[in-house]
Amino acid sequence: MTTNEIRAKFLSFFKSKEHSIMASDSLVPKDDPTVLFTTAGMQQFKPQFLGHIDGFTRAATCQKCLRTDDLDVVGKTDFHHTFFEMLGNFSFGDYFKKEAIHWAWEFLTGELKLPKDKLWVSVYQEDTEAYGIWANDIKIPTDRIVKLGDKSNFWPSNARLNGPNGPCGPCSEIFYDYGVNPNCPNGKKCDPDCSCGRFSEVWNLVFTQFNRKDGGILEPLPAKNIDTGMGLERLVAVVQGKKSNYETDNFAAILKVIKDAFAANGVKATESEFRIIADHVRAVTVGIADGVMPSNEGRGYVMRKLIVDMSDLAIRAGIQQPVIYTFVDIVIERLRDPYPELSGKAHDIKELIKRIEEAFIKVRRERVPELKERLAVNKENAEGLGEILFLYRDTYGLTLSTMTLAANDIGITAFVLNDALKTFEVKMEEQKNRSRAGSKMTGDVYANQDFALNLPKTEFLGYKETKTGAEVLKILNEQGEVYEAYQGQAVKVILNRTPFYAESGGQVGDSGYLIAPNGKVRVTDTQKTNDIYVHSGVIEHGGIKTGDKLIVAVDESRRQAIKRNHTATHLLQAALRETLGTHIKQQGSLVEEGRLRFDFTHPKGIKPEEMSKIENRLNEFISQKDPVTTEVLALEEAKKKGALAFFAEKYGQTVRVVSIGDYSREFCGGTHVSSTGDIEAIKIVSEGSVAQGIRRVEALTGKTAVDEFLNKKAQESAAIEEVQRKKLEEKNNQNAYFEKIKASVDDIIQAGENVKGANLIIRSLENMDITLLRKLSDLLKQKVKTGVFILGTKNSEDASLVLSVTDDLVARGIKANELMVQIMPLMEGSGGGKPQLAQAGSKQPQKLDGALAKAREIVKGVI
Repeated sequence: MTTNEIRAKFLSFFKSKEHSIMASDSLVPKDDPTVLFTTAGMQQFKPQFLGHIDGFTRAATCQKCLRTDDLDVVGKTDFHHTFFEMLGNFSFGDYFKKEAIHWAWEFLTGELKLPKDKLWVSVYQEDTEAYGIWANDIKIPTDRIVKLGDKSNFWPSNARLNGPNGPCGPCSEIFYDYGVNPNCPNGKKCDPDCSCGRFSEVWNLVFTQFNRKDGGILEPLPAKNIDTGMGLERLVAVVQGKKSNYETDNFAAILKVIKDAFAANGVKATESEFRIIADHVRAVTVGIADGVMPSNEGRGYVMRKLIVDMSDLAIRAGIQQPVIYTFVDIVIERLRDPYPELSGKAHDIKELIKRIEEAFIKVRRERVPELKERLAVNKENAEGLGEILFLYRDTYGLTLSTMTLAANDIGITAFVLNDALKTFEVKMEEQKNRSRAGSKMTGDVYANQDFALNLPKTEFLGYKETKTGAEVLKILNEQGEVYEAYQGQAVKVILNRTPFYAESGGQVGDSGYLIAPNGKVRVTDTQKTNDIYVHSGVIEHGGIKTGDKLIVAVDESRRQAIKRNHTATHLLQAALRETLGTHIKQQGSLVEEGRLRFDFTHPKGIKPEEMSKIENRLNEFISQKDPVTTEVLALEEAKKKGALAFFAEKYGQTVRVVSIGDYSREFCGGTHVSSTGDIEAIKIVSEGSVAQGIRRVEALTGKTAVDEFLNKKAQESAAIEEVQRKKLEEKNNQNAYFEKIKASVDDIIQAGENVKGANLIIRSLENMDITLLRKLSDLLKQKVKTGVFILGTKNSEDASLVLSVTDDLVARGIKANELMVQIMPLMEGSGGGKPQLAQAGSKQPQKLDGALAKAREIVKGVI
């Protein structure tokens, strides 16, 4: 059976068990800042697991997943990957352990024909119910049922003892036995908890039946759930009789293309390195297709790192031109059956990877020699070496393997290098900690979700209303849930209905007021979790309590400004596509009261004439006063109409489409003006690059805001012109002054003092630019064969000094820089220079004359 056949067989089997077959979620979790990527099939069902049942109670998926926890062992083991597919079946208060276990066994032994005597299971040590089903119903011999503890068979691992709080429960895992490993240290006692490689974990059945509270209290959930996960790649290895995932049909095809490409270039790599490339190219192909653009932070950093690591392996093997991008086609060929959308994105994915490869090849070519020079200077300083390695990893993206080879090339000993790597690891960990401290990502898929249990979805009225009546369902303050709160307290309030728009799709949340019978809350932000709207604010006076009937009022002027900016982003995308090409795709946006920001794909900078054309087109759209309409359509119908979708969004069976004239049609859940004329005016204030192949435009809308911006820019331009005029005037004055001094240069020379055949010229000039002092010094050198020239100038704020020495005196050991070291402290100055010329500056202009007088004595003493 092929991978595609096994995947299809799984979904078909659970469809026959009355499960809704759901499409894979994006690798970018929607409305979930707690995790970097989608790491499990259950993540898209968080609302259902929290009690928000919507249309179905059984589901099955094949979910795209990406994990970075095992990055260091990818390619070195048979089963670890970054990107992988997870098969899963789920129950939301419907069936429970008996059905989950029976169906798992039926699928593995009936549909896939796996030998029953090769399957073992583990259960949580206190879960007698699951043990009984396996032993008595399925009739697995008890010597193949293993009881394990909280670490291995409770989900999340050790949650009962250590947290986190939230939904949890025991689990039961199914293992495939590859046969006795003669090298296993446990011998005949080897079981699925052993890591010798004999057993491969095939399927994990999680029985989510508790809600963990503080102190490890396990409170039974009102509705018990099933959450199962089975790695497709591992399952395929078992079915195809392979010991390694990399030997299965999909990976074998990808590895062949990679190895052929290396052979065509006359180079080799290790099997582990080939596996790393095969794994990583799958991850970046699917990641970029799901909108994760390589960058220097967050999800984008992971994509960029994977590409750089692959490119580094190719370069170290001897390939000096981009090659990784050529492997995208075979990945898409192997994955197009379940994910047909990949085919239409192949060109963009390859171009993006190629550009990063080109940039890294250039960086590597330039920075490795430089790195070797810096390492050589610190050859015996392990701490200094570690800091240099961190700098070149963090700033330039050089891989540790490449830097280690560079260190070996210049003869750094293994002992010193090991110590240096300790410093490097410390620095890397400090950086990770700083990143974690500034991130909302906890890694806990149920983080801060406890308050949402058993609450109904909030009814959103904000498309048509900005003011309504509502009831308080829950209040939270810094301590947690409270029945009532009082003046001065910061609170989060959940209502049964609201006109407040919650932050989503780049649009910020609404602000306004909640007016209760005995108090008033100023709402500063609105967020949502699984369609439960959370109004954050401060109680301005009185109090508010659960059950209060209140008036909910959005700040209408702020909402109107946000609506202008949101509609303007749609116009901007239309103008960009019209001017630059239809390759333009939205990659992110921010819609606030005072501005808009729009990120989009484009391989190069935008020319000034292109930007003018875009801005003119935008204002044409506004002057046309085209109607802005919204409609709810079936997903496929919306696509057929050409509606553009934002890369990171996951859409349901029906979607809201916003249309403007005949030039803009987009999937969008945000709030908008009713006519483009309501935007009044738009001004692009900046454009630039934010990542490889990603540009950003920022703009203002509204006549008042645009006029204020233009007036400010006009004032700034006038101020700049005035400064430039004054500089030009000053330059002309200085030049005239210099010509006057130049005309009297012979008099200056005649006034010099002859000291043992050398002409010592010391002169103070009022308000002369130091550049002209140097020109005068050069002029004196041209006219005087042997001499020392000290020229000073001052104004009310500072003083400058230029000291030059003719070459013959320099040859005798009289050097300008050494003389200046003695003179500049006399005026509390600082400076330096070379033997022929030195200069200094001071903030003590009143001390210049005294310094010049002492300078005469100093010079006479050395001539």
